[in-house]
Amino acid sequence: MAGVEGAFGVCINEALTDNELQAVLAKLQSHKDKEVFGLVCKRWLHLQSTERKKLCAKAGPLMLRKMAVRFLRLVELNLL
Repeated sequence: MAGVEGAFGVCINEALTDNELQAVLAKLQSHKDKEVFGLVCKRWLHLQSTERKKLCAKAGPLMLRKMAVRFLRLVELNLL
C-alpha cells in the first residue's frame, strides 16, 4: 500500500482525526454502508463499534462483558 500512499501523498488514517471519521460515519444513511465502514481497518471498526446504538446477538455472560466494553452507546440489545 506504500505505492498508493506515495501516489496521492497522504494516508487517510493520518489525515483524518477520529472526530472527522465519526462525522463521515454519521453521514452514512444505510445500515449496510455503516457495517462496511468497520471493515476498512481496526481503527474504523473501533469507531463504528463505539457509535453503534442497536445490536442483536446470541451471547453468554463472558461475551456480554466483552460487548459492554466494545459497544459503549448501546441503547437496544436483542439477545435472540
